[in-house]
Amino acid sequence: MQFQLVWTLAQLLVLCSGARPDNNFDITDLVFGGKLADTIPAAYGDFNSDELFDVFVLRDNFKTVQILFGSDDKPLLQEGPKCEYKKFHITGVVPGDFDGDAYMDVMFTVRREGEKDEQGVYINWGGSEYMNCTKEDEEPLIVMRGQPLALDYDKDFIIDLFGMDAHGERRFWIFKKPQDGHRKPPDAIGMKKAKGGELRVPHSHAIIDLNKDFTADLVLATMGGFEIWHGTEDEEAFVYSHEIPLIVGNYDAHIGQAIFLDVELDGSLLMVVPLCFDAKCRNSTIFVHHGNHFHDLHIDFKDDHNEVWGFVTPEHDNWANQVISLRGGDFNLDGYPDLLATLSKTPGQTQTFLLENVPCEKLACSHMKRTFAIRWKALAPFANGTLMGSFYDFYNDGVLDVILVEKTANGTRPVAFRNSLDYDANFVKVIVLTGLSNRTGPKKRTPLGRKKRTYGTNLPGPRIEYNTTTQDGDPQHGASAQLPQSAYFALHLPYTTFGLGRTPNFVDSLTVGLSNHSRTWTQLIPNSQMIVVPRPIDQTDKWKAQLFVTPSKLILMSVVALGGICLVILLLILILYAKEKREDRIQRSLEAHRFHFDAM
Repeated sequence: MQFQLVWTLAQLLVLCSGARPDNNFDITDLVFGGKLADTIPAAYGDFNSDELFDVFVLRDNFKTVQILFGSDDKPLLQEGPKCEYKKFHITGVVPGDFDGDAYMDVMFTVRREGEKDEQGVYINWGGSEYMNCTKEDEEPLIVMRGQPLALDYDKDFIIDLFGMDAHGERRFWIFKKPQDGHRKPPDAIGMKKAKGGELRVPHSHAIIDLNKDFTADLVLATMGGFEIWHGTEDEEAFVYSHEIPLIVGNYDAHIGQAIFLDVELDGSLLMVVPLCFDAKCRNSTIFVHHGNHFHDLHIDFKDDHNEVWGFVTPEHDNWANQVISLRGGDFNLDGYPDLLATLSKTPGQTQTFLLENVPCEKLACSHMKRTFAIRWKALAPFANGTLMGSFYDFYNDGVLDVILVEKTANGTRPVAFRNSLDYDANFVKVIVLTGLSNRTGPKKRTPLGRKKRTYGTNLPGPRIEYNTTTQDGDPQHGASAQLPQSAYFALHLPYTTFGLGRTPNFVDSLTVGLSNHSRTWTQLIPNSQMIVVPRPIDQTDKWKAQLFVTPSKLILMSVVALGGICLVILLLILILYAKEKREDRIQRSLEAHRFHFDAM
C-alpha cells in the first residue's frame, strides 16, 4: 500500500511536468489565443534567437507581414512586430540574414499591379527584437518573374537569391555586408543557359545535395523537366550536369511542386512530384524519381466511403491552390518521412490529409520499396474546409504537430493540431546555423540553458545524415536537407527532425556537410537537440556543436518532478519513522507495565 501511494504520486508529478496537454487534438486556443483570425503561415525561423522557432505570417488580406514569436507559455505563438501596407499585395516571405549582421531580416515579394507573374522584392531589415518596415513608395530591390530561391551563392553565410529577371534571364543576386554602414543593392550575376529552356512559373527550384559530396546542387524546374546543376568550389559555383525530363504521356496534366525526401530511408534524397493526369485532377498520383526513372506510386485516393479524391486543381490567382504542393516531415517518428497534402472530391470542397510512408506491397510499385497511404482520419477533428497544412513543433520536443489554414465565412483562420503519438519514439533534432555573430546585441538565456548573443540565422543547403542500429540489430541510415526550398509557401522548417522509432540505442554517427566540407559526431544520445555552427567553413575541426537532451523546458520540469518525488519519499519516510517511534514507545510502556505487575 505504501509503495502504491509513492508510485501514484510519482506518476502524477511526472504527468504534471510534461509540456504537452491531455488528449485534446485541437489546441488552436492554446496556440493562437483566439486572437489571430485571417492569419496565413508563410515561413518559419528563429527571429529573436531564443531557440524557439517563430512563424512569419501574412494577414489583412495579404497586406501585413507579422512575426509570431514561439513561446513556452500560453499562447504558444505570441504577436510580435509587424509591417502594414495599404497598396502591397504580399505573395511570399523568406526569412534570412541578407546583410551579414547576424540578425534575421524578412524578405518579401509583392505582386506588381497589372502583371501576371512579375514580383517586386523588398526587405524589412531586422534587429534583435524588431524589424524596420520598408516604405511603400520605395523602389523594389529586385524585379523578377516568379518568386526567388534563397541560397548562399558565395559561401559567406549571407543569403543570396536566384530567379528570373523581368526579361526572363536567369540571375543570381548576391548580397554583401554593408560598407561604411550603407547597404547597397545586390550584385546581379548571369547564368549560362542549358538545353532545358524556360524556367517554370510557379516553380519548385531547390538547393540540395543530390550526389552526396556535401556541396549543395541546384535543381531548376523548367517547362520541359528538371535541370540538375552540380555545386562546385569554382568561381562559377554551379556546373550543368543533366536534365530529368517530365513524365511522358498524352494527357492534359498538372505538375505540382517537387520536394526532396529520403523516401526509403537509405540516405538518398529522391524527387517526389504530385501530378494530375487530367485537367480537373480527378485522376491524381505521386511520382518518385529513382534510378534514372520516374515511378508511379499508385496512391489509393478512395476514402472509406469509396469516394475518389484528388489534388486540388491549380488556380493562378488563388494563393492556396496556385500550385499542387506536398509538405514533408516524420509525423510518427518511425524514420520514414510522411506527407501533408490538400485534396478535393468536389469543386470547392477541400481537406488536408496526412499521407503516411508505408511499405509498398503492390507489384505496381516497380522498384520502389515504399509508398504513401492516406490516413483519412489522422487529423480529426479538422475536416472539410482546410486549405493548407504544414508541420510545426509547438512544444519543441521533437514531435511534429500541424498548423492548418481553415476556410471560414469571413475568410480564413489558422488552427492547430496536436500530434499525440500512441507509442514511445525517439528522435534527433539538428539545426545548422550560419555562425555569424553580433557582439553588440544583448545577451540572452535561451530555453535550452545557453547564455549567448545572437549567433546565426536560417541557412539553406546543408546536408545532414546519420547512422544508427535498430532494435533488431539492422543498420539504419537517413539523410535530409535543410531549407532546400523557399518559394510559393514551401514552409520548410529551419531544422531537421530524424525519427528513430523505438530504437533506444545511441546514434552511431551524425554528419553535417556543406560547401564540400563535412564533420561527423559520434555516439549521440537519442531525444536530443543538436545545434551546429559550421564556422570557419573550411576548418571543420573548429565547427561548434552543442547537444541538449530533451529540448525546451523539459529538463527543468524533469528536475522538478524528480525533486518532488524525492520530497514525497522523504516525507513518507519521516511519517513511517515517527509512527515506528510511537509504536516503540507504546510497546516499551506496556513492557514496563507488565514488569511492574509481575513484581507485585
